[in-house]
Amino acid sequence: MKKEVVCPHCGKPYSCFRNPAPTADVVIYEPGRGVVIIRRRHAPVGFALPGGFIDEGEQAEAAAVREMREETGLDVELTGLLGVYSRPKRDPRQHTLTVVYTGRARNPEAITAGDDAAHAAFYPLNGLPAPLVFDHAEILEHFRQVLSGQRAVAAVQPLACHHLPSLDAQGRPDVDASGAACGCRAPAGPAGSAAAVAPGEAVPGKSGKEFC
Repeated sequence: MKKEVVCPHCGKPYSCFRNPAPTADVVIYEPGRGVVIIRRRHAPVGFALPGGFIDEGEQAEAAAVREMREETGLDVELTGLLGVYSRPKRDPRQHTLTVVYTGRARNPEAITAGDDAAHAAFYPLNGLPAPLVFDHAEILEHFRQVLSGQRAVAAVQPLACHHLPSLDAQGRPDVDASGAACGCRAPAGPAGSAAAVAPGEAVPGKSGKEFC
């Protein structure tokens, strides 16, 4: 949405865009341990799924893995896309749009709080701490539905290759940029659609890693 504002320094009007800020969260699940929940260091104070803002030029999947490492110390493999949550009032600070993944920790014993997290631990789904901030209670309920087979997760987009072809002056690939040359095609279902992933099952291919 474009908004007309006036520069406080020169008094001239100019246009700017007001868009939701993109974030990435992960439901890190370990059978027998539960899900990873952090206690937030900053407002809004409370308990939450680990996650954070996606940086400019950063792929959502890369941001999710990075935020998990920064906030929990865990090396996380993304196993599915749970959903996108974008209600304008979901975050009291500003309008955010979050991409929520499911994942598993390769090093669950290494869990430790860092960055914006004051505490990080595994909690059983029937014993979550309170209060859960944002809409994370709803997100975790959707994850319970995944575990019970009532809801499916989608495949995770593989991280972009570093050697994809450059674009021409019109923004078109100089050659086929679909990954055919290097074999970097994302897993797909019928007619090229993303394949649904069974609960707790890793996405086929090299989920959470670069294909090249």
